Amino acid sequence: MRSRELLLILCLLVTAVWIASCSIPNLEGQQCTETRDVVREFYSWYLGTDPAMREKQRDVHDRYIASNFRSAAVSGLDPFFLSDTTPTTFKIGKCEVKDDSHVDIQVQIYWRQEQKIDQKEVYADVEKVGDKWLIDEVNGR
Repeated sequence: MRSRELLLILCLLVTAVWIASCSIPNLEGQQCTETRDVVREFYSWYLGTDPAMREKQRDVHDRYIASNFRSAAVSGLDPFFLSDTTPTTFKIGKCEVKDDSHVDIQVQIYWRQEQKIDQKEVYADVEKVGDKWLIDEVNGR
């Protein structure tokens, strides 16, 4: 009976080690995880809100955007899409940690027109101000 119990314990241990080895570790730093959420939330709100309503919801805008925000947009282009047309959707791409309080997030922007899909990338420079991550700059590189 003792050998049966030992065999059962050994099988359970091997199964536990096997399951633990199959998990996918998060190789991304905490800064990237936090800033991805901020940029995704902002772009979701921005894309999903009528431009006329954005001005009325300035408090939402200010939750995500630094007071010294800069954009590479020239006159007539949207400062967050760097385009004169509104995209259909977006996706958060790669993340690069510059230092403990500065992160670059790639935002992939898509326009779907009939059978054609156009894509463009912009980069949000995100800065930690106090305990909040705020979008400081958007550029096209």
